[in-house]
Amino acid sequence: MTTEAGQDRAIGRVEGKLDQIIKDMDRARDDRKQQYEKQEKTDRTLDEVMRKLQSVDNRLEKVEEPVADFNRWRERGVGAIMLVSFVAASLGGLLVTFGKKIWAAIVG
Repeated sequence: MTTEAGQDRAIGRVEGKLDQIIKDMDRARDDRKQQYEKQEKTDRTLDEVMRKLQSVDNRLEKVEEPVADFNRWRERGVGAIMLVSFVAASLGGLLVTFGKKIWAAIVG
């Protein structure tokens, strides 16, 4: 009977170890499931961010050309104002230099 009791104890220890292995496998399966769920959520979030980024890129491409045109026209306007200022200053200088002679010629 001692051998039978020893065998029962040995079988009990093996069963306990198998139960522990099964629990570890279940826990590992649950951990993997959680990791996969987190990875899927991250993938969905990344896809959403990529769609938004593409949308912003498309909108930016539509805006770049008008902004460049506006900047060109603004610089042309600054150049035109500088030209008008130069012409006005030149005419003012001529008027100061030859003002008395022009006035004398007009008045007589």
